[in-house]
This record gives sequence, structure tokens and C-alpha cells, in this order.
Amino acid sequence: MINKFGGSCGACRTWVEAGAGQAIRVGTRWSTYHPGCAPVRTAPPRGTHTGWHDLPLVGFDLEATVPQPMRTRIVSAALTYADGTQDTWLIDPGVPIPPDATALHGITDDMVRANGRPAHEALAEIGTAVAKLVADTTPLVAFCAPYDVTALHSELARHGLPSIAWDRAVIVDPSVLHREVERYWSGGRQLGDLCPYYEVEPGTAHEAASDARAAVDLARSIAARHERIARMSLPDLHRAQIHWYAEQGRDLQRYFDRTGQHRTVGLDWPLETQDRDH
Repeated sequence: MINKFGGSCGACRTWVEAGAGQAIRVGTRWSTYHPGCAPVRTAPPRGTHTGWHDLPLVGFDLEATVPQPMRTRIVSAALTYADGTQDTWLIDPGVPIPPDATALHGITDDMVRANGRPAHEALAEIGTAVAKLVADTTPLVAFCAPYDVTALHSELARHGLPSIAWDRAVIVDPSVLHREVERYWSGGRQLGDLCPYYEVEPGTAHEAASDARAAVDLARSIAARHERIARMSLPDLHRAQIHWYAEQGRDLQRYFDRTGQHRTVGLDWPLETQDRDH
């Protein structure tokens, strides 16, 4: 993160003006560095332990219209499987795709009108596919799961389609796992930020199938480096993530309150129950 205060560079010992460098936690202390002097962080080495990361995992990702999952409309979705196959959907949401959303994922109104499936039809297929995975207790991997899960849940309800028994799902969220094992992380926390650290190929950012595959690889890499995480049974891991996500959210809320930012952090995982700004 950007250094809020000036200080001596932890590497070259010359002065770093406030806002001109980086503040990085090394061990138990925060140090200031010039951008070119900042140490390169490396993830712990992979272990030889076994665990849930050795099991078949299904990646799930979607791209949509707005950041609020209860209000968004899905425009693409993907499920990626351990055998290398995938199911993908391009969806005409029936509403204009905002320019900032198109800038993020590259999907335009013309694309979905020409090649997209009708929303009701595609969502019915996605809901059926995910519901079967949940019923079969197949672990789903979703990076920042509350967005994807809540968006799909909301879209199914919006179109009068059967809901998914999310309370029976087993979900692995690499963003939650990372925050648990790297509590003093000072860098970016998006999928593209974490992949290099965990030696994962990020693929094409904000392309549903690519992000779903990267999320699975990221989850496996975190578990391979942290035996405590890998040794947990998947049901226990799911329950632990509910607790970890809430604790992480409370920490972030305290930071927002302390810095005078009028923002509300959701604490529900993986399904949000209250609409809010993200």
C-alpha cells in the first residue's frame, strides 16, 4: 500500500516522502520503501501434504452488468471441470450493458444481441447445472464467492426459476483463504494480483472460463502451501470460511469507521442477504 507518512527507506535508507513509496509489513513491523527498493514477496513453498486440493474441483465464475450482486444481470458464466472441459454461456440480459462493465469484461450489447442466449433459458441451464453439483456435494471454487453466488441466486429468483440449496453447498473461496493465511498482506487482493504470488497462470482477466480455471488453480496453490488449510475437511472448510469472512469484514468495517469512510461491509458468505453498495 502507498505510504501515508514519510520515512527512511528500509533498503537504501534515504528519505521517502509521504505518498511516494510503499508501506510493507515485513515480519512484525511496517517499513517504508521506494517503489524500486521494495522487497519482492514470495509465497511459502509447496508442501508434500495431501488434502482437499487433490480432489476434483469445479470452477465457477460469471461476468455481469453492475457491482451490486442483487441488482446485476449476468452476461456470461462458466463452469470448468477437473478433466479440462467447461460449460460456458453468453447471455442477453435484456437490459443495456453499462460502458464501465463492457470496459471490464469486453462484452457489448451487440455481442449479446447477436450471439447471446435468452436470459431465462440460459439461467435455467446454469441453475440446473449448479444445483446438481451442489446435490452431488461437488466442491465449487469461486473467487469472491458472495458476488457470484448472490448474483446467480438473485437472477434465478428474478426469472421465476428454482433456487439452489446454497446451505448444502461446499464452496471454496480463494480470496477468503488468502486473507486468512496472509493477514498482513499489503498488496492488491484481486485475482490478477494474487496469481503471480501463488505461481498461478491468470489467463485472460474477466473472461468467465479463464477466471474460473485460475480460481481453482489458486485454491489448490494456497492449500498446497498451507497444510492447516489443506487438512480441513471440505464441510469444515466451508464453515470456517463463513467465520473468517465475517471477521475479515469486521476488520475492514473498523478501518472504514476509523478513517471516516461511510461504507458498509457485508458479513454474509457465500450468499448475501442485504443489498448494499460495493
